[in-house]
Parts: sequence; C-alpha cells; structure tokens
Amino acid sequence: VLIVGNSLMDTARAGIERAFIDNYTGDIMISGTADGPVSLFGVQSVGGIDPTPILPDFSRIAEHVDDHPHITSWTVQITGFGFLRPNDERVDGFRNSALTVLFATDPETYTRTFSNVRILDGRHLRPGEIGLMLSAERVDELEKNTIRALADQEIELDSYPVRVGDEIRIVGLTSSGLPRIRVVPLVGIYETVGISEGVGFELVSYVDVQTLRAILGLNLGASAEVVLTDAEVELLDASGTGVFDMDTLFSDDFFAETGDEGEIDFDDFDRMFRAPRGAAADAGDPAIADADAQAVDPTPDEPPDGRVSGLTASVGQTWNYILARVDSPRRVEGVVRELNQWMASEGIDAQAGNWEVAAGPFATTADVIRTVFNVAIIVVGVVAVIIMMNTLVISVMERTSEIGTMRALGAQRAFVWRLFLWETLTITTAFGLLGVAVALGIIGILNLIGIPATNTFLTVLFAGPQLKPVASAVSAIGSLLIVSFVGLVAHIYPVTVALRIEPIRAIQTE
Repeated sequence: VLIVGNSLMDTARAGIERAFIDNYTGDIMISGTADGPVSLFGVQSVGGIDPTPILPDFSRIAEHVDDHPHITSWTVQITGFGFLRPNDERVDGFRNSALTVLFATDPETYTRTFSNVRILDGRHLRPGEIGLMLSAERVDELEKNTIRALADQEIELDSYPVRVGDEIRIVGLTSSGLPRIRVVPLVGIYETVGISEGVGFELVSYVDVQTLRAILGLNLGASAEVVLTDAEVELLDASGTGVFDMDTLFSDDFFAETGDEGEIDFDDFDRMFRAPRGAAADAGDPAIADADAQAVDPTPDEPPDGRVSGLTASVGQTWNYILARVDSPRRVEGVVRELNQWMASEGIDAQAGNWEVAAGPFATTADVIRTVFNVAIIVVGVVAVIIMMNTLVISVMERTSEIGTMRALGAQRAFVWRLFLWETLTITTAFGLLGVAVALGIIGILNLIGIPATNTFLTVLFAGPQLKPVASAVSAIGSLLIVSFVGLVAHIYPVTVALRIEPIRAIQTE
C-alpha cells in the first residue's frame, strides 16, 4: 500500500511539475509582493479577487535577469480572468459566455520560452497587435453556449461557427467588482501540446497586452517611448477635416456635417477609432491598412533556441511577472536565492520563487493528497503495531518454558532479546520484500493499462487524461525500512514480558 500509493502521488506530482515548467511558469517566477501568496494566477486570498501586484522597478530587474549567466531565456506576463462571448447582439445577457484565464505576454519572448501551443487556424499574435488567441476547447464551448442561448430565444441554429476574424467580446473580472468590456478580433485558434492537458491550459486565452491592461485598469505603458508610424502621425495631426480637430469634433457644426439631417454614420465613426486588427482590419481605410502592413511578421510555431536579449516588442513596463528558464534544474534554487538577495539589497519590493510558488494551489494538490494518504497510513500502521504486538505476545507466552530453560542455563537477558529481535527483523524483512514485489507488479500493470481520470479533479491531479504510475526506488526502500521499524516497535513489549519471567517458574511451566 505504501509503495503503490506513494508511486501514484510521485508520478502525479512529477506530471504537474513538468506541465507547469514547460508550459506555464518556467523554472522561476519573479513578481511583486502582496499580503497573500502570489502565484501565476493571482493572489491567493479568502474571498474576493485581490489585485495582482505590479512588478516594481521592472527595468532594473529585467536588466539583471537578462545578464544572469544561468538564465537562458525569459519573458513577461500579465494575468487576468474574464468571460468570452461572440459579439452577437442577438444574445441577451451572458448566456453564451465561456470562462477564461487571460494571458497577456510579449509574443516574441514568450514563444521562445514556452513551446506550448500549436496553431490550428489563423496565426500567433503579432507584437503590438490588438487581438485574441483561443484554444479549440474555448471555441467549442463558445459555439455550444451560443447555440443554446439562441435556442432559448427561439432562434434555432444547427451550428454557430466561431472563426478567425470574428469579433470576440471580453468581459474582464476585476478586484473592484466592476467588469470592463473590450471587443477584439480572433486572430488564432490553438491546441495545447505536450502534457499540459488536464491542468487547465485549455482555459487560457492569449490577448494583447494593451487590451488586458485596459481591462485591469493598469498603466497603459506611458513610461515607455512609443514610436508611431507615419500613418498614425498623419491621423493625429489631421486638422480641418471635421473629425480629429477637437474643437470641430465636439462642436454643433460637426453633427450638422456628418450626414443628412444631422445623422451620424456610426459605422464610419467606429472605423475611425478602432485599433488596427491585422488581417481583420478594414481594407477600405488606408490609414488602418497602412498600419497593418507595417506589423511585424508573426512569430514562427517553432522559434529558434537561444538567449533572449530584452523585450524587443514590449510597449510599457507594467507587468505582473517575469518568467525565466534556467540552464540546469539543479541550479534553480541557487538562482532563486541569488535573485531574492539581490532584490533585497537593492531595496526592490519583489520576490522570486520556483515553479511551485508560481503554480500556487495547483502545485500543492498532490502534496495535500499525499499528506492525507500518509495520515491514513499512520493510522493503518498503528493498527499493524497492535496486531503484531499481540501476535508476538502470544508467541512469547507459548515459549515460556524455552525462555526459562535458556535463562537457567546461563543465557543473559541481552541474548534472549537478540533472539526475538532477529526473529522479528527476519519476518518483517521477508514479508516486506514480498510486499515490495507485489507492489511492483501492481504498478507495472497500472502503467500498462493506465488509470483514467474520470472527473475534473482527477484530470488536474493526474496532469492529464490518465495516470501511468512509475515505481520509485526511494519509495520501495523507504517502505521496507518503515515496515522493519514497525516490527521493531512491535517486539519491544512482548520481549519485555518474556524477560520478566523468573527461570525457575518458567521451567515449571508446561
């Protein structure tokens, strides 16, 4: 039971660790500090949604991380939560919504740090582009929820395809409790790769950093130098057009000149102020088309390896996290200590942690289950000690005359004690080895057939749709030592009883 149970827990924990390091957290996460533990999914607190702290002194930390000899790559991220829904005005309320975790990253450095998605339709987000990438699971849920919502309104549809280029409405969840809504184009649909299924990766949606900053009410990057294209400068400098001249824009003459009988063409008005949307931009607007043409080429699905040098496409310095990969797993704890010491010496109110800190409650799931399992094993162990103790007491009482004869012939107490000690060790070791053999056989069978995850909790715990346990030498040896220790504890009282027997009385006993 010890070996099989611990092997299940060890395999599950190793799966969670690989999934998060490879796809979510990297080896190290650097974040600001808060009253509660900070993870990649926000601040852990009781009730409510606490705001995730902004990483202070970003430039200094980024420079130090970029120059670190053992950090091979790093990226930045902002995390938020919200609901997605197709921008379909026929649906009332949020009945066609799907919950999502919003990741805003720097596209170039993120894809070099994590190779965790495969594009099924569309493409990756481009640096500086307004847009959204959804998992195939989120798209499927949006389609099903929308069909159901329209059916409730007596609009029957056989299908409701959500395609690249469609506008998706994001309703962000904030700590203030007031939702912020943004409408952005869908630029790509992806699926997860590797072993990340089961730890909620299908819930993640990648959104541009400007949109998520606006949803969360963060600084929209005013601290950074923004380079405008000629087309954008021309739009801002346009005057006398009746549109971008502020005096003209908000004058009575503007409304009189916008259309017949003073009506505003809201389609034109919306197009003027809508952000460039890549492939989904209105080709009829030369300014937007020109801005779209100057966008950087999308990051390839398999980015080149190598060290990341700075954030080449990031606008602003408002980020929640820096995520870094280290050249060797054995150096992770040392690098974490060095980073924390450096930030403390520089007076920077930030902290570094390993993947467990970054994963937050997900990382502790297997540990909590292991703790509960070990507590149950302790209870079983106490019962085993009582059973073994009673068995040995009976064995001692049945050999009272033999013990008395040995004592009468000059055997010392220590000699009798050693006899029972070696007898107990022999029994426990022999049957302990038998238990190890049985456990290894069970683990081998489970590894071949796999243990299916029948619910969401098990899917998260197994870090995938099924668990194939692997035996651990440490677990086998540790379990054998535990069994031997239990045997030693159990033999103490029976031997004490045996040594209290007077030799003359023991000889007289039949």
